[in-house]
Amino acid sequence: MSQIVEINEEGTLRLPPEVIEQVKPHKRFALEVDNGTLILRPETKEQPFWATATPEEWVKEFRQWVASHKDGPNLPLEALSRESIYD
Repeated sequence: MSQIVEINEEGTLRLPPEVIEQVKPHKRFALEVDNGTLILRPETKEQPFWATATPEEWVKEFRQWVASHKDGPNLPLEALSRESIYD
């Protein structure tokens, strides 16, 4: 079904109830502008972690990342000395 909607003088876009009834709750759309036409496309890809993570999720992921690096950079100790840096 295709319908035309219009922005009013205040810049408000109003969608008729019959359009909104067809959309499931919490459905996300990406807004695009193409030659002055607003296009709402259903969001198809999952949001990246950084865009949706809570502070608690950030901490958990960071700690897991730190724990995965217990062995260090896998370099011999000689490679980490000041003298070897300038060789």
